[in-house]
Amino acid sequence: MNIVIAPDSFKETLTATEVCETIEKSMHKVFPNATIEKVPLADGGEGTAKTLVEANHGEIITVAVKDPLQRDISAYYGLIHHGKTAVIEMATASGLELLKQNEKNPLQTTSYGFGQLILDALNRGVKSFILGLGGSATNDVGIGMLQALGLKFFNENGESFFATTQTIQQIRSMDISLLQKRFKNVTIKVACDVTNPLCGQNGASYTFAAQKGATPQIIKELDDKLSYFAHICESTLGKRTQTIEGSGAAGGLGFALVTFCNAFLESGIELIMQSVNLESKIKKADLVITGEGRMDQQTIQGKTPIGVTKLAKKHDKKVIAIVGCLDEGYEIVLEHGIDAVFDCTPISTDFETVKKNAKKNLELTTLNVAKSLQINLT
Repeated sequence: MNIVIAPDSFKETLTATEVCETIEKSMHKVFPNATIEKVPLADGGEGTAKTLVEANHGEIITVAVKDPLQRDISAYYGLIHHGKTAVIEMATASGLELLKQNEKNPLQTTSYGFGQLILDALNRGVKSFILGLGGSATNDVGIGMLQALGLKFFNENGESFFATTQTIQQIRSMDISLLQKRFKNVTIKVACDVTNPLCGQNGASYTFAAQKGATPQIIKELDDKLSYFAHICESTLGKRTQTIEGSGAAGGLGFALVTFCNAFLESGIELIMQSVNLESKIKKADLVITGEGRMDQQTIQGKTPIGVTKLAKKHDKKVIAIVGCLDEGYEIVLEHGIDAVFDCTPISTDFETVKKNAKKNLELTTLNVAKSLQINLT
């Protein structure tokens, strides 16, 4: 039997690699002669850089940067393809998880640190980028990132100043010459699994800012600021990019990357699967096992298990999902190609216990899955 194990991480409990190794261990107890290929995955969010570094035998680079509130921290990115491609998660420098609950305020946060990571890679001669935008703490339409990369803003008096989310509407003009020089002959692919435009009721602010600490009043203010900046960009650059699907990703980072860096917005999981050559591995498989930490009705919106399943069904392969836990509406995945779903978490278990026993629970659940398969095969 040939088995491909291709899960996402179980957030805050097990990395994608640990999930792969644990499932493999239990499958081999029942099928000792099975050929198992482990392919840890991510969809552009947490774990993307380390997943691709491991899959491509790359390296992790640590950089001193500013966090969302301009405090000094260490963040990292990955180099793969012999140092020619950088894989950068914006959340490592500008993510929501870097803030305490009382620090969340998208009027105050900046994507500057994310830009510092990109700049470090550019200074190393990198010409190819894979950027993950998941988990952002920012709603600054990427102006922090852009300034870290060399873009200059000027006010009504023609004075250069450091623009923040609060001062966006003081911007009257900009100098993009250094930015253009740095991104000449550079290719950027953005792992983006949202389709929201920059502004409006379905835009970055109205859709995502509340989870970043914004009140309804602040949300409207943010939307106005992003709309203003988009107008300035359109009149300066002659580009209308604010309505592009995904331009609202990560508080408008999608817009900034497309508008100023000529980036391509792509499905996160499809981009990652392509990068690890998953299809060639699935073609040889008899069974595909995928998974994620929590499976619910949102899983069908471009998450790892559905991306893997679509690829598997293209080659008529059976797919089992083993997940940390199940939530409301998860059964919809059965209508999207997954053949069976198994969860690992006992009912009414507090999170600390779940975290402590995550590997054991996954191992036992996989063992039961393997036993069930053995029954069906004999």
